[in-house]
Amino acid sequence: MKKVSLLSMLLVLICGSLLAQEPQVLISDGFEEYTVGNKIAVESQAAGHDWWTTWNQNPGSAEDGVVAEFQGSKCGYLTYDVDQVLLLGNEQNGVYDLEFDILVPQGKNGYFNILHDFNGSGSTWALESYLHMSGSSTSAPGTAVIHAGGSNAATFSVVYDDWMHFRLHVDTDADNAEYYYTAPGASEVLIHTWQWSLNSQGTATVGRKLAAMDFFPPMNAATSEYYLDNFSFTKVSGDTAPALTYSVDHVDVLLAEDDQTSVDIVIGNAEGTSVGDWTAWVDFGTGAGGSTTSTLYYGQDPSQGASLVGYNWDEPKLVEVAAMFPGSTYAGTAMGANIVSVSYYAVESQSGFGFETNTPLTFRVYKQGMYGQPGEVLAEKEVPFAQINHEDWTTATFDVPVALTGYNVWIACEYTQAVGGYAMVFDGGQYVTNSGFVRVGGGGAFESAGPDNMSEDYGCMAILATTQGAPVSATWASLSKTEGSIAMGGSDQLSVVVNSISLNEGETKSANIFFVTNDPENPEVIIPLTLTVGHESIVETAESAFNVYPNPTTGMVTVEGENMSAIAIYSAAGQLVNIVRVNGDNATVDMSSFGAGVYFFNVIDSANNTTVQRVVVK
Repeated sequence: MKKVSLLSMLLVLICGSLLAQEPQVLISDGFEEYTVGNKIAVESQAAGHDWWTTWNQNPGSAEDGVVAEFQGSKCGYLTYDVDQVLLLGNEQNGVYDLEFDILVPQGKNGYFNILHDFNGSGSTWALESYLHMSGSSTSAPGTAVIHAGGSNAATFSVVYDDWMHFRLHVDTDADNAEYYYTAPGASEVLIHTWQWSLNSQGTATVGRKLAAMDFFPPMNAATSEYYLDNFSFTKVSGDTAPALTYSVDHVDVLLAEDDQTSVDIVIGNAEGTSVGDWTAWVDFGTGAGGSTTSTLYYGQDPSQGASLVGYNWDEPKLVEVAAMFPGSTYAGTAMGANIVSVSYYAVESQSGFGFETNTPLTFRVYKQGMYGQPGEVLAEKEVPFAQINHEDWTTATFDVPVALTGYNVWIACEYTQAVGGYAMVFDGGQYVTNSGFVRVGGGGAFESAGPDNMSEDYGCMAILATTQGAPVSATWASLSKTEGSIAMGGSDQLSVVVNSISLNEGETKSANIFFVTNDPENPEVIIPLTLTVGHESIVETAESAFNVYPNPTTGMVTVEGENMSAIAIYSAAGQLVNIVRVNGDNATVDMSSFGAGVYFFNVIDSANNTTVQRVVVK
């Protein structure tokens, strides 16, 4: 048997560890193995590579660039109408470098981007970079403009007729990205740093996916043209992933009547090697039977003055509009009931119907997803064009109703906008948070349709859901926060707030706290929650000589009575929180700093008689 020393074993282990962390080149393409004059994606596939395609995934078409020979080297030649897409594998963990060279001939211009999601016109942009032109159609020779984490985030000088080197550093683990530029004969310069999970305009957080790049000469046939060479896609770090832990695996609460408490849940990412993302809600389950009907809708009657909006497109395109309803918005009316139908208000404008002829409306209900976006489709129903109401609500009734149990629910309608059409309908009132979202092209991220993104405040999206069933109690538990991100080695905390207001001794309530995460080992975590109502710790005096108002209150409380000397204020749990000294028959107490809940005022007069009054702070 061959003897191996301990030192040799350690060296093997150390070298193995170092090798595991060495950069890994995922794509390397200098176009040298391709045939000059042929299409890039076609040649790539013939060579056994699966990374080049086109915007509409049609290799060999006019969108597919040409392999050229320039200055003694093969490269990609891109002209107007070419839309060359490089697939990057939808990476969501790890650190990556994207490097390539671009040469723009004198008087020409170019453009490239990085995509969080690739789905043609339904894609989500992470970065947009214009070369020798601004973000609009106005030419700006010698200038580059970047949209990354915000519009016009950076501007710098570029050159004609020489190779420029670009390096895009994407750290999905730490959620940041960097844009580097090297001018001919110069050193590399950091141009811009931004939060990677944002879309290019900085208007939405859309996740950390690295899906694709698109190389596109965007302006017109006379001015848009450039060469591309020496592309590489390198994974700088080893395999990474979040590893989330939870400080509790169940929450059991015992409260007196009209009491309130909170239980902290600490989410840790101590062993994780990437940012941990989570979203959560309290799931209250469903009611049995019942026929109570209610409506989820933010707006007013759109027939009283709807606002019609359309995109200025020269061809029909898919548009999806939506409203999002957090669980808290339906907790008192429809929790535990079912969405049976969704409706959208369609209106004809002076220019005609906004929908493309013979195209349907597609209604959807989405479950809560991550990064402020919808998740899985829970229900979908199509309404044919002939059945769309031209001056009223159009309704789709689902074959299988959707149970509302506490998650943030998205209700949506997708249509094809006609050229010159005004098919996006608002109620004409005032915008309410979450009342309007929109995305185009059949995918990508939803963006707010509120006044921050729209040119005007058109009000709430004219879309609603009708619910039916037996609502269940859902006001006894809530979460202090519903989403978060946890750095490597860090932690996050949320509180489960539980109250027994209006519940009687002996009652019990149960629910589940749902977590959806990007932890590959535990993408969904469920923590049971139970409330039991026990003995009261403080008893309210049945009759009182003192007048306490307003009750409930939002902050200020007036106490009136004869010969008051002090007011001792207790929490519902019996903890003394304040003492107010009084000398007379009137006192004003500010409760705004104590937070919402139930409190007890123990009013003491000059003869040391006491009276207990229950006060609810909203």
